[in-house]
Amino acid sequence: MVRSNDVQLESMEFRNTATGLGVWLSASAIATILNTAVHAGRRETGGILIGRYDVEGWVAEIVEATSKPRGSRSGWWWFKRGTTGLRELLAARWADGYHYLGEWHYHPGGSPAPSDTDIASMREISADPVYQCSEPILVIIGGRPPRQWNLSVSVLRRDTLVRLSQA
Repeated sequence: MVRSNDVQLESMEFRNTATGLGVWLSASAIATILNTAVHAGRRETGGILIGRYDVEGWVAEIVEATSKPRGSRSGWWWFKRGTTGLRELLAARWADGYHYLGEWHYHPGGSPAPSDTDIASMREISADPVYQCSEPILVIIGGRPPRQWNLSVSVLRRDTLVRLSQA
């Protein structure tokens, strides 16, 4: 359990029973997402997701979410993630058996539902060999953190965004 702005957080699990896909989010990854969103106020923000897959490859374990990387730009309705420092961070995590799994971002005061732009971004990541991530995960936090917020978790599989439900 992790404390974040006087809120106790526990890990969360999301599943899609039709596909068998699952995503587990560590309490510390959720805390980073929540704290970064709180500091962003009314502007969108985001970062990357780091972790690994279970032996069968059906469940992703997200152990870390980064705060907004340097070089990121944002507004009330948009976010462009920067890349400064991410190559080195991912190289260090790779040595421990972890790698890039996807993206997260914040919809201030809004729904955590993925937008058409969000889906298009996941398709670009899936197709880009630099990411080495053919099925990226998308986590969106919406609402007004730290007290009122929701997460959505989706996986892009075969060019279709598959929504997962909290288990």
